Amino acid sequence: MTAFASYKITEKKCATCSYWCGERQIEFRNYKPVYIKASAGKYPCLVDKSKNPSANTFCLKWKLWEKVG
Repeated sequence: MTAFASYKITEKKCATCSYWCGERQIEFRNYKPVYIKASAGKYPCLVDKSKNPSANTFCLKWKLWEKVG
């Protein structure tokens, strides 16, 4: 069983970044994206190969994942 955590789509966390390699799902409210549900654990960063951040990590190289809605 995999653990998940939820993050607002506006938070600049690795889970909401386009470079995140982990599993994630979008949670909608009234047909608008509100939360990203990301799997816990450490995954390789596509920008900085020397790092394996978790979903909760803040990064200065954050890039918006998708423009949904």
